[in-house]
Amino acid sequence: MEISKEQFKKIIELSGLDDIDINNCTLVDFSRAIVEIERKLNFFDTSISFDNASDCKNVLIVDDLELSIYQLNQLLKKIGIHPSVARSKDEAIAELRKKSLDFILIDLFLPDSKDGFALLEEAVKVKNETQPNLKILVMSGTDDKSVIDNCYKLGADGYIAKSEMWHTEILKYMNTILRKNDNADFVKISESANITTYTVARLNSKQTLSEITEDINSTVLVGCKNIILNLEQVTSFDPDNAYVFAEIYKICAGNEGVFAIANPSEKVKKALSFAYLDGIIPLFYSVSAAINYIENKA
Repeated sequence: MEISKEQFKKIIELSGLDDIDINNCTLVDFSRAIVEIERKLNFFDTSISFDNASDCKNVLIVDDLELSIYQLNQLLKKIGIHPSVARSKDEAIAELRKKSLDFILIDLFLPDSKDGFALLEEAVKVKNETQPNLKILVMSGTDDKSVIDNCYKLGADGYIAKSEMWHTEILKYMNTILRKNDNADFVKISESANITTYTVARLNSKQTLSEITEDINSTVLVGCKNIILNLEQVTSFDPDNAYVFAEIYKICAGNEGVFAIANPSEKVKKALSFAYLDGIIPLFYSVSAAINYIENKA
């Protein structure tokens, strides 16, 4: 099987061997890269619990790099999910029209980013018209903020950079969505040693507000001082409950951390303004944007 120059470059990057010159790579170097990738695969593990993986029946992987397809296939099968695969935009569109999907994982460069963006637009169209529960996750080796922002503006539900442990990030994202479907009041995900995201399902119960605040306080006290409150699932909000944002802000600020809110509704924005918090707590339209903000402040 012949591979393109872009695919060849991806294989070297995935190996993590920084002593290989991509422009002057020998067959021995290439073999070393493949062996290193296989070593990573053999020792790859995840501590994420996927007791509800059986609820996720249809996952479509869209990638033109066989190694990435193999990695994701193996990883998802380990947790009981058997994905289907498309290696081009046209194949993926055919699958979208043929079956109902729970997740579509789109590699942005197929190998051209134009194909990736075109497929993203088509997936969003299908989601809006016939598959409202479809979750669209974009994968890419670029960390270009304008590219990432464009993916979210077009309607992607999530974006995963193909850096170290990108497979784990995909599992974390999928697990968060599946646990939301179990009607949990909130789901906590450790983005890094210093950042934790709380994805909240509802914010109008006094008990839920208390539980979230107590959990965040515990998280900050053990050293994770930066908190992101992801409100994409919150559709209603009582302005009288805006005090919870002030409480969380004080917890983080008191420990020299950052409190940020992702995906706030208009009702939440108005409540923050009413409580004079809109100029204090940063707001973002995605969790990734909030993470980038916090990491740049560090």
